Formats: sequence, C-alpha cells, structure tokens
Amino acid sequence: MPSPPQPFGTVVSAIGVNLRKYPSTDSAVVGTLNHGVEIGLHSKVNAQNIDGNTIWYLLRDQAVWVAARHVDNTGHVPLSKDAPAAPQG
Repeated sequence: MPSPPQPFGTVVSAIGVNLRKYPSTDSAVVGTLNHGVEIGLHSKVNAQNIDGNTIWYLLRDQAVWVAARHVDNTGHVPLSKDAPAAPQG
C-alpha cells in the first residue's frame, strides 16, 4: 500500500497509539492505531507534554489527535493556526 501524501506519520510505539478527541490524555479515546501504521497528518498543536514532547497531530481524514511522541512524521506539518480548516467529525 503506498504511503499517504505528505505530511504523514508512522506509528513508532511498539504498543500502538490511542486516537483522542482532543490533544490530551484526559480526552476520550476514540480508537487506536497499531505499530507501523501510516497516517495522513493535517496539522499540529503544542499541548500536553508526553515524555518531553508537547506536539500533538490532528489527522487529515478524521477529527482526532495523536501524541507526536508515538509518531515519526515525514514532511512539514503546519501549526493548526496556519493550516486550512480541520476535518469535521
């Protein structure tokens, strides 16, 4: 399967990563992604610190967030204030 258009990320956490409604571990988990899965990234914000990393990514195809600590990104991911309108969901 080809990689999604840039920017995209690859889940690097061995146990996968939770998808959250908002960029915080206090937010509801709305799904999970397994190790090695590639995801399209829409934008990023500075939010809750996870192991020294404060970046959270908004996915391109659904309105959910992942902690950047668990994702390696490829390509430039714009800050949310600089990005086009976020996906609705």
